[in-house]
Amino acid sequence: MYARAVGAVLIVAAVSLASTGRLFTQVADFYTQAPVVDGVTEFTGRLAQLKAMLPASGVAGYMTDPGTPATDTNAQAEYHLVQYALAPVLVVYSTEQRYVIGNFHNRISTGSLREQGFELVREFGNGIALFENAKAK
Repeated sequence: MYARAVGAVLIVAAVSLASTGRLFTQVADFYTQAPVVDGVTEFTGRLAQLKAMLPASGVAGYMTDPGTPATDTNAQAEYHLVQYALAPVLVVYSTEQRYVIGNFHNRISTGSLREQGFELVREFGNGIALFENAKAK
C-alpha cells in the first residue's frame, strides 16, 4: 500500500511539473511577441523634436482639431500626454501664448490658421505642429 501512495504522489508531481513547464513556455512566448514600446513612450517619442525646439521652461499653448468636444476622453488623454512629454514646459489648453502646439487628427488648412495670426514654425508629422502666435509676440 505504501508503494502505491508513493507512486500516486510521484505521478501527481510529474503532471504538476509538466503543467508548470507548459505555463512557463506560454508566458515566454507571449513576452517575445509583446510590443517592445508602450503607448506612452511611443506618443512622447513623437514629441521629442518638438521639445528640442521649445524654450527650456515657460508656457506653451495647445490646440487640437476644431470642434473637438471638451468631454472627448481621447483628446483629454492626448493633451495630458503632451503635458507630460514636454515638461518642464507648462502646456496650457489655450492659443494665447507665443508658441502653440498643434495636435491634429484631421487635415487642417494652415492658411486658415495664418488668417487667425498663427505662423507655422515647423510640422513634425503625425499631426504634430508648432505655431508662433503673431498676436502674442
